[in-house]
Amino acid sequence: MKISALAFAAGIAFSSAAFAAQDEWDSTTTPWGSSAVTDYAEWNFFDSLTRTGPIPNVGNGFVSSYTASVPDVAGATDGTLSAVGSPIVTSTNNIYSFRENATAYTATLAGTTGGVFDVYLRVATLGLAPSSSAYLNGIAATSVQTFYEYNGTQFGLEDSEREFYFVWNNVTGADLYTFTWTDLTAHTSLDQLALATVAVAAVPEPSTYGMLALGLGVLAFAGRRSRKNNA
Repeated sequence: MKISALAFAAGIAFSSAAFAAQDEWDSTTTPWGSSAVTDYAEWNFFDSLTRTGPIPNVGNGFVSSYTASVPDVAGATDGTLSAVGSPIVTSTNNIYSFRENATAYTATLAGTTGGVFDVYLRVATLGLAPSSSAYLNGIAATSVQTFYEYNGTQFGLEDSEREFYFVWNNVTGADLYTFTWTDLTAHTSLDQLALATVAVAAVPEPSTYGMLALGLGVLAFAGRRSRKNNA
């Protein structure tokens, strides 16, 4: 028991950089710029999570899962977050992937049906490398990094602070969006999370352009004929 406790303490010491917390994004410009969001949920502090599964303990091969509290921005019905693997909630209110197991996340955002939207998943992490891929209802996207700060090494690997986002363009509006991603390794800390949709103008079908061109052609012909008759 003492050996496990010492090993746990050593892990905490080596990963202290991943335990820092913040409530403001370093990259203050949002991925969607000045566009007004339609649906939104944001977590800055993971301060109330319900665990299912065994309590973390060094070397016991546990798999735990957590369900996060309601978003800090938006309401209980607007977004949900759950984590499976070996996550613990730190004293600074981050979700930290403890020991050898990376953490898999699932988040949902209540959406709006009808219309077309760009859908965003925005993430801030500390510690080892986070996931560079995420999925929206099973469709993959690649991360776009907006902030990076090197903090040395941890367990022989790069320890950094990162902010990045994923975007899915021209998505048909739905009443629920489901996002999934899995960190690359343990000792990655989820610091902040935001989910958003931004309405975009629908792109006309090719047939629509054809009808528009035909209509303009008819108007031009009618105008020329009218001028000819009046001459």
